[in-house]
Amino acid sequence: MQTHNFIFLQNKFPKLAELCENIEEIFYQDPQTVLIKGRIFSEELLKEVTNQHDDLLSIDNLRLVERIQYLEKEEILTNQIARSFDTIRYLGNKASHKYLEYGLDQAFKMHKRLFEIAVWFMEVYGDYSFVAPKYKYPQPKSNPDIVNKLEEKLTSSLEEKFELLLQATRATAATVEVPDKKLEAPTEDREYLKNEKLQTANYELNFNLKEGESYLLQELSKLKESSQEAIENSNQFSLFKEYLHVKRSIQDDLETSLLSSVTQENSKLIFLCGSVGDGKSHLLAYMKNKHPELVNEFVIHNDATESFDPHKSSLDTLAEVLQPFSDENIESSQEKLILAINLGVLHNFIESTYCKEKFKILADFIEKCKVFEDSMITQNRNDCNFQLISFSDYQPFELTDSGPESQYYSTLLEKIISPLDTNPFYQAYRKDKDNKIRGFFIENYELLMLPQVRKHVVNLLIQVIIKHKTIISTRALLNFIHDILIPADANVEYFNADVIQKTERLLPNLIFEGKEKSPLLAAISQLDPIHVRSSLFDQMLIELNNSINIRHTFEQYIDLESLEEWDSEIKELGAFQELSNASCQLFNKTLIRFSAFLSKSEKEIFNNENYNDYLIYLYHFNVGNRSGLKKLYKLLKDSIFLWNGKPKDNYIYIDKSNQDIQVAQYLNIYPSFSHLPSNSEDKLNRFHLTIVLAYSDENKKNPVSIDIDYPLYEMMVNISKGYRPNKKDKEDCIQFVEFIDKIMKHGNKETELMFINLQSNALFKLTYDEDYEEFTFRRE
Repeated sequence: MQTHNFIFLQNKFPKLAELCENIEEIFYQDPQTVLIKGRIFSEELLKEVTNQHDDLLSIDNLRLVERIQYLEKEEILTNQIARSFDTIRYLGNKASHKYLEYGLDQAFKMHKRLFEIAVWFMEVYGDYSFVAPKYKYPQPKSNPDIVNKLEEKLTSSLEEKFELLLQATRATAATVEVPDKKLEAPTEDREYLKNEKLQTANYELNFNLKEGESYLLQELSKLKESSQEAIENSNQFSLFKEYLHVKRSIQDDLETSLLSSVTQENSKLIFLCGSVGDGKSHLLAYMKNKHPELVNEFVIHNDATESFDPHKSSLDTLAEVLQPFSDENIESSQEKLILAINLGVLHNFIESTYCKEKFKILADFIEKCKVFEDSMITQNRNDCNFQLISFSDYQPFELTDSGPESQYYSTLLEKIISPLDTNPFYQAYRKDKDNKIRGFFIENYELLMLPQVRKHVVNLLIQVIIKHKTIISTRALLNFIHDILIPADANVEYFNADVIQKTERLLPNLIFEGKEKSPLLAAISQLDPIHVRSSLFDQMLIELNNSINIRHTFEQYIDLESLEEWDSEIKELGAFQELSNASCQLFNKTLIRFSAFLSKSEKEIFNNENYNDYLIYLYHFNVGNRSGLKKLYKLLKDSIFLWNGKPKDNYIYIDKSNQDIQVAQYLNIYPSFSHLPSNSEDKLNRFHLTIVLAYSDENKKNPVSIDIDYPLYEMMVNISKGYRPNKKDKEDCIQFVEFIDKIMKHGNKETELMFINLQSNALFKLTYDEDYEEFTFRRE
């Protein structure tokens, strides 16, 4: 029979097993001694480690912190195990130098870390066939008053655990395993011990949860892509989805279209186009729920969810649905249809035999809308029989002359945390607070309540769209909110998590460390501020790395008021140099990341001049402001010459293959503006995400255009500062290379060439005189 958690050490390492057994014997009677003996256990275990390596015996005389750092450097300790040793060391040090009135909560942290390093030790140095047992809480042997103190000291979410512990002390069995409560959403086949109902103005929390389970976790789980609520259906609209609904400008356009179409006697087909997960079904369900008098006049067909015959393809089904709008029937039909369709399916249909033979009028309308042209904003065209509205042209953020903003993202995040009776998330949060539920997701939810945190989250979402062309569907956005609030490793319990584990699972770290969880988080990880180089960051890190107490550095730069509990724990870590390298790296990253979300300074310390300038140019392009693009046009022209190289002003190399003599031509180009859009709005929500610039020849004809996205713009800026593009740059910027090749055709190489002797730097010019039909070769 297993008498304690560390019995697996008994056969090979009896001294370690005896020490752990003693720790569990006194666990509830003397938690301070538990902490001290836990530190002793870690020292003894490291001695056993060194005994396994002949070349490590010399480190036994080093201090514990030095041994941890040395073994970590030699890659004997993994990052996670090194951090566990950090926790054991600082908890043991604290207990050795300070009387603890209440130490059970810290004793639980110590006990879990001791178990982690003991399991690691057995797996590496004990028996390769060893299978780690499930972790169990130490069982109290006597003195039920200690359990009462636990109930007073710790949160009531743990009441059931300690009630079981209390029962265990009275049981005849030697060991009773305490259920490992992970705050999971309940399943249908679970025997519920509690039935709670919480009524809001429009939404009812009605969960049968066990004591200690979380209402907020239940609500947040609905945001996951795998949840039932993530499945959109144009015929269903739950109260949960109604609460999360955020009005966008596309909704106004659809309402206007429906209003104008209802009174028409002729047929009407409204195309609602987009991509997977962008909200077509959600918008239709909302309109059906809120404006049935309009929508009920229409037949709705969703190409992603409806089919008449499993043996028919999507094109067969579409052709059948659209029969009233064929060339043969369109004049006589009075059918009214809303077609929610993905652009890929629509393109396939337009290219199909069906369309070419029977739907020429429809195909002509689609072509005029230019819905498949990336460089064009789709025209929301409306004729007597057709109207097209495309989600792909309604951006989730707005452009202004002072920078971007997103009413959609901001409003959705506010809906998650708004302190309203109609907010199911907030009501669940309050219910958890009343029940004294604790968890990483609670801490992160409270962080999301802070306006500066939400603002930075919104900025990150806009950045990832601009910089990495990431398409963020509504479904992906809701899943993203779930992922930055709830850590992926549900095995780590909050109540016995140490400050290092809590640090890893705070929102600013989750948002940049979750690239394995979703494509969106993978893209955002590329925006991690730890990659930014600045003198301020260097100063912050120098101060942190030389701090006697790392809290002092955090307190200097970070507003810790919203992290009161974490703040109280971090000061126990002590000097930065006493930590393992794994913990040092964690706190280095955390300081920089926290400064992005919770900086004390009102100054924007992550100000990216290139990004800000690009957004201003993007606005000027989309409103057609020539003067606002003047500097960008100059940058583009300079980049053309610098990319190929130039021997002198207005001359550009056309052949650099010869190491001694190179050839250049005269190139005189002028900016072209005929392609610029025209828009008088101050705030744009339908716009290009790239900037189209064009240059024409010296006669101001034959313009050649290029789409400038953010990566290309950044490359142009770097080139203007002296950067020389390498082979990979030229592969990545293939469109720019092709653009330069076209621009080179505007040069005067037919009448003039310049030769450059690289050895002497001498310039020679070959010119052709058309009048006399002769060549002249002279030195410049």
